[in-house]
Amino acid sequence: MELFYSRDIADGGRTLDQEESNHCIRVLRHSAGDVIHVVDGRGGIYECRIDNASPKAVGFTVLKVEEGYGSHPYRLHMAVAPPKNIDRFEWFAEKATEIAVDRITPLFGDYSERKVFKKERCERIVIAAAKQSHKGAVPQVDDAVSVREFLQQPFEDGTAKFICYCGDTEFLGVEKISIREAMSKAGGDRYAIMIGPEGDFSRDEMRLAVDKGWQPVSLGASRLRIETAALTAVAAVYLKHMA
Repeated sequence: MELFYSRDIADGGRTLDQEESNHCIRVLRHSAGDVIHVVDGRGGIYECRIDNASPKAVGFTVLKVEEGYGSHPYRLHMAVAPPKNIDRFEWFAEKATEIAVDRITPLFGDYSERKVFKKERCERIVIAAAKQSHKGAVPQVDDAVSVREFLQQPFEDGTAKFICYCGDTEFLGVEKISIREAMSKAGGDRYAIMIGPEGDFSRDEMRLAVDKGWQPVSLGASRLRIETAALTAVAAVYLKHMA
């Protein structure tokens, strides 16, 4: 089953945009009267009948709606520092979407090599990944913020907040625990996880994070690239709830 995406179908929109329309009509050869399936990016999937088979703006009638399509039983917010090679971050965003993530915030840390992030391309990647993996919801991709700005953001009560860190935490006066132990101790279904840049988080950033209630965690003995570490964290949450 092919999926199409419309960001305004839930608000009454009844046409596909030009890119989706072209794919529907010229690539997949749909025509008037065909039934297609459209996701709204919020969790809904719509069974629709094509009324106007224009490759510039497919018009359709909604026949049936299903909520929570391809959903997962938790909320996950990943805050990840984009590496110097932005393709690696986009790979992470694609694969995290296929597994299950709700929000992605790019971070600029004290040791970040990359200081620019353009989210439009990443948004297109997660939309495509959501369709490919049959999910009705598309992850939110934020504008990049500094680590300090991110740590000032409020989180819902009960959110388990983990910051992945390679270094020793003795200077913080708190114990670093494994991601497995952290997941076993987390009693709720809301998570926020931070992954730092190539040079990791600075000591000042770690102090602020711990002051804000973030638990330092380890992803194991292997030295992981940013995108590998981030996807490992996504998988840890997924496996706790899906295994």
